Amino acid sequence: MDEAELIEKYEGLIYKVAKRFYNVELADLYQAGCVGLIKASRKFNKEEGTDFISYAYMHIFGEMYELANKSRDIKLNKLYLKIYKELEKVRSNFLNTMHREPSTIELSELTGFEESIIIEVLTLTKDMISLDAEYESLNGTTTVMDSLGEEPNFDDKILLEESLDTLEPLEQDVIKIRYFNDLTQTETAKVLGISQVKVSRVEQKGKQKILEYIRC
Repeated sequence: MDEAELIEKYEGLIYKVAKRFYNVELADLYQAGCVGLIKASRKFNKEEGTDFISYAYMHIFGEMYELANKSRDIKLNKLYLKIYKELEKVRSNFLNTMHREPSTIELSELTGFEESIIIEVLTLTKDMISLDAEYESLNGTTTVMDSLGEEPNFDDKILLEESLDTLEPLEQDVIKIRYFNDLTQTETAKVLGISQVKVSRVEQKGKQKILEYIRC
């Protein structure tokens, strides 16, 4: 089964997983899901006793999670997490003292945060932490949301990230899929719905732009 047939067969699974995410374009999630599906097909070993659907789900979810994580507004999320931690502290104290959950109005009175902000923070952080928990469960890794700490130091990647911003959207997609996800030109073409020849041309053009940017 080639990549196009694989994607067509499991397209429903890709869209099913995509429904778990929010604030990310469906087309971008679909593209990430295709990458995950191809990776799963490469690595799947029937002898290990895992069915392909479960194995593919893990890789599809992982690629979408990474995309969603990169798409988050980090400053906003850090603020939300700070508020969330304060709310959890107050909620825990209230529960121990009053032996019941506080209402959002009570949380607002105790923390000084507006009730609308509290509702928004509780809703968003609940969804975010839920996704992080599933990602950790599937991959056995610790996420930023788990530690509620600082972002990793990506100083060594700043120049590359800046250079990617100078590329056209298709050039960015090709470079990221080819080099960040380690897919072949043919596999990249299937994910993007273009020819392998075009992938090759776009890749070379994008690489040249990156080199020119770095040399400046």
